[in-house]
This record gives sequence, structure tokens and C-alpha cells, in this order.
Amino acid sequence: MQKTPRPVSRYRIILLFAIFAASGCETIVMRPRPDVDRKGPEQTPADPGSAKAEIIGTVERVDRTSNEIQLRTTEAKVIVVKYDPATRVYSREREVGIEALRPRDLILVRVEKNPRGEQYTDLIRLNDRKEQ
Repeated sequence: MQKTPRPVSRYRIILLFAIFAASGCETIVMRPRPDVDRKGPEQTPADPGSAKAEIIGTVERVDRTSNEIQLRTTEAKVIVVKYDPATRVYSREREVGIEALRPRDLILVRVEKNPRGEQYTDLIRLNDRKEQ
């Protein structure tokens, strides 16, 4: 005796359709992805190829003992940026030392975050200052 194929029940068809529809929805409605949706200085430098951000601000204070620069950004936020002895500081196209920075200098710093979440810089550009 030969078995006759059983008709597929309506419930199985609906379940199969629901599975296909649910798996295809992600391509239509993109969910936020933390590694793609991060922007600017919020990126983690531990990620390979993360972009460095540039911040423009006025020097509030340079702490040479802890290697930190306190900046007031153009958005009026006060941030602290760490530096190290290898940090390059440029005034026009000349390289000058970190000693050249003074309070109220307008600078551009290129920053990244270290694994502890602190911002650090490897390049500082000093804007033309008016001699007093």
C-alpha cells in the first residue's frame, strides 16, 4: 500500500510565511548598530581604523605635571585633553613645543580616546595669536 501525501495545513503555511517575513524585516527596517551609528569623538580608538576627531577651542590651562590641556570648545564646553612628549605642536608651518601654548590661545587638537575613555592628542595646531 502506498502512502498518499498529506495536505499541508493552513497553520503550517501561516507559520512558514511569518518566519520568512520576520527574517526579511531587518533588511527593510534597519536596526541601530552601535559600531556603525557612532559618530565623531565618541568612537572608541580600540576599534581598528577609527577616525580621529578635531576639536577647536581656547586654552584655559596647561598642566605640564599631569600632561593635560584644559580647553573651552567653540560650543562653550570645557574638556580635558591629555598629551605626551611626542605630541607635535605647530604654529603656522613651524613645529614648536608644548611650552608655546598659553592661556587664551585658539588651537585645533586632533583627538582620540584611549582604552580608559580619556581623550588624548597627538597633534595641536596653534592659531595665529595677536602679540600683546
